[in-house]
This record gives sequence, structure tokens and C-alpha cells, in this order.
Amino acid sequence: MNNATKKMVRERASGCCEYCRISAEFFLLPFQVEHIIAKKHHGSDDDANLAYACDRCNLHKGSNLSGIDQLTGELTRLFHPRTDVWNEHFLAVTTGEVEAVSAVGRVTVDVLNMNAPIRVELRAAIGVLRRETNQ
Repeated sequence: MNNATKKMVRERASGCCEYCRISAEFFLLPFQVEHIIAKKHHGSDDDANLAYACDRCNLHKGSNLSGIDQLTGELTRLFHPRTDVWNEHFLAVTTGEVEAVSAVGRVTVDVLNMNAPIRVELRAAIGVLRRETNQ
């Protein structure tokens, strides 16, 4: 993947993970351009199949396309940053948690471990910083 493509994906995402929505400025490790549908599942290098992801989301997502919804027991696809609208599947809660509002959201939060304690603490701290900065 060339540098121009990586730059385009980063800019399209406004420098934030397209899954958990945390900005790259708050991570020590660099974000990655990931394949939404993994190459092993015949995903392409096309822009429509690329997302900007933090190392935590990308590590947990891996090549997964779906997971089991803990509420219904149904196999459910993961959130797709190019075709889904984030606010239709998730709410950012002031406590730092990401609240799922759909089956796709529930499975994505679970599979990507989006509410791991360290991530919740980071999002809560970022929220406090933003509130203090805007006062």
C-alpha cells in the first residue's frame, strides 16, 4: 500500500480510529490502515475496503467479519466504517464507555473489546480534557 493511500485513509478518518473514535494523538503506537474485509476473505485494497484503526481495535478485529450477539445468540456482522453510520450503532457515553444501540454495535463493541477498562479510562480523560478546553 503506498503512502498516498495511507494518507488519504488517515485524512478521511480525521486522524481518529474509525471503530472506537479515539484520536491517534492519544496513542503511543501508530494507527494502521486496515482491511475491513480481510484479504484472506478476498477483501481488496480498494479505498472502500480500507479503514484507519488504532492498534487495539485492529488487533481485536483481526480478520473477523462477525461475532455472536450476546443478547440474541445470533451471528451478526461487525460495523463497516464505509457503509455504516457510527451514530446508528453506537453512543459515546460521558463515562468513557461506548454504548451499543444495535446488534451490529453490540457485536463490534464485544469483538473489538472497545470497553476494556483502559480504553474507557482514556475516553473519559479525553472527554474531561475537551470539556476543560471548551470552557
